[in-house]
Amino acid sequence: MNTHRPPSVVREGRTTHVFLWTFFPLLGAGLGWTLSRVPGWLAHVPAWVHQLPFVPGEEQTALLARLDGPVLTVVLVVLGVLAGGFVALSSYDDMVAVEAAEDGVRITRSGRTTTFERARVRAVFLDGRELVLLGPDTAELARERTDHGGKRLRAAFEAHGYPWHDGDPHREEFQRWVDGMPGLEQHAQAVLRARQAALRDKDADDSAELRAELARLGVVVREEGGRQYWRPVRDGSPSQG
Repeated sequence: MNTHRPPSVVREGRTTHVFLWTFFPLLGAGLGWTLSRVPGWLAHVPAWVHQLPFVPGEEQTALLARLDGPVLTVVLVVLGVLAGGFVALSSYDDMVAVEAAEDGVRITRSGRTTTFERARVRAVFLDGRELVLLGPDTAELARERTDHGGKRLRAAFEAHGYPWHDGDPHREEFQRWVDGMPGLEQHAQAVLRARQAALRDKDADDSAELRAELARLGVVVREEGGRQYWRPVRDGSPSQG
C-alpha cells in the first residue's frame, strides 16, 4: 500500500489576491479623481487661502483651473489605478509560501525557494509572526515572517510528522545580552553590539544580516521589547573572550 502523502502547501488564498487587485486600484482611482477636483476647488477659495504655505497663488491656481476637465480626470484616475496596481504587485514580496513534504520543507518568498531536508528539521514553531525551523544542533535553519495562521501551519507540518511545538522548546536557555558579559567571544559581542544599534534604528535588513552572522558563530538570538536574548547552539558553544 502506498502511504506517500502529497505535500501540504500553505499560501495566500484567492480572497487575498482578489482583495489586493480590487482594493488598491480602486483606492488609487479614488485618489486620482480627488486630485482632479483640486483645481476647481482652489478656484473658489477666498483670496487669503492662497497666502498659506503649500497653497498655490491665485495666478498658479488660474493656470491649474484651465487644466480642469474630463481629460485631466481620466489621466489622474488612470495613473491612480496604475499606482494601485504597482502597490498590489509589491505586496507579493512580503508573501511566503510554505510547503511541508515527506522529503523536506520548502519556503518561498519573492520567487526564491529555500529547501530544508527532512532529516535536518528537528523542531518547528511560531515565534510571534515568524515561522522558525531548528536543526539537530538547535541552531535556526530558517526564520521567516508570515501572516499564515498557526493552525494552518501546524496542520501542514503535523500531516507529515514534523515535530511542531507551541513555542520555542529552548526558550528557557536564553539569557539577556549585556555588553561585555562572560560566555561570548569578542566577535560575537561586537556583532550583538552592532545588532542592538540596528534594532534601535529599526533597520530590519541589517538586523537580519547580523542574526545570520551570529548563527555562523554558534549563537541564536531573539529580541523582546528592543532587548536581545541569546543562547549557544548545543554542538559548539562560543568561547569566552
